[in-house]
Amino acid sequence: MISKLLLPSLTKIHLPGEVSKRFYSSFSGNDPIGNVNGRLRLGEEAYCNQLSTSFKQPYQTVIETITNDTQNDFDNAHMMVSKVQGKLLRQLVGILRPNKVLEIGGFTGSSAIAMGSALSPNASLLSLELDPKHIAIAERHVKNANLQDKVKFKQGAAGDSLMDLVNHSPRTRYDFIFLDADKGGYRKYYDTIMEYDLLTDHGVIVVDNVLFYGQVHKQANNEDDTEATKNLKKTAKKLEVFNKHVFNDNRVEVVMLPIFDGLSLIRKVNQ
Repeated sequence: MISKLLLPSLTKIHLPGEVSKRFYSSFSGNDPIGNVNGRLRLGEEAYCNQLSTSFKQPYQTVIETITNDTQNDFDNAHMMVSKVQGKLLRQLVGILRPNKVLEIGGFTGSSAIAMGSALSPNASLLSLELDPKHIAIAERHVKNANLQDKVKFKQGAAGDSLMDLVNHSPRTRYDFIFLDADKGGYRKYYDTIMEYDLLTDHGVIVVDNVLFYGQVHKQANNEDDTEATKNLKKTAKKLEVFNKHVFNDNRVEVVMLPIFDGLSLIRKVNQ
């Protein structure tokens, strides 16, 4: 998810005869370039989505409904994961078969339902979300997907919710953690996970937006992008600090992928 305050910093490119609907590759639009550098490659993502297996019913219909409702009701609908990213999360959960999944940053529930659709019969997912309005919408859609027994939401600031888990469920550990909350809090959330051993020894953390509009590597290389706002650069710098922090942590291995808005896969290593 990306803060809506940063959207005006990007320059849209309109192709002749076409109307651009978005800056970011999270929901359907017809701008095949995406931004001034073509970094998001929206045309390729659309092609990948077409040739990636759809969700089974009722999940497919529910996720489409969430997407449409969120676009219509929220200015920050770009904070949803993209269609292909949702399918990737489903695939990872299907491959790894986690017993307990933790999502940090749930928004209106599309990513939770994507992951929830692949949960094994006795598995569960807990999604931490700040905004009660988002949770109310997400819970309604979770019920429509018949996942209410597997997918639960906890309202509150992510840092506080994580410490509540530590204090009230000290033995609970998670096999799969999807981190997609406020970007400035990433390092704090990661450190809490590692310090309090919230990740199982075979677990995986997936972190979204680690390249942040193509600005993180520019901050790392001290490149000045005159089109980027101060807020965008500030957030990108925080993510650069987070990325290096994870890279230098000898307790884990990380691979950072230049897909979507940047995705890191983190796992523990044997000491």
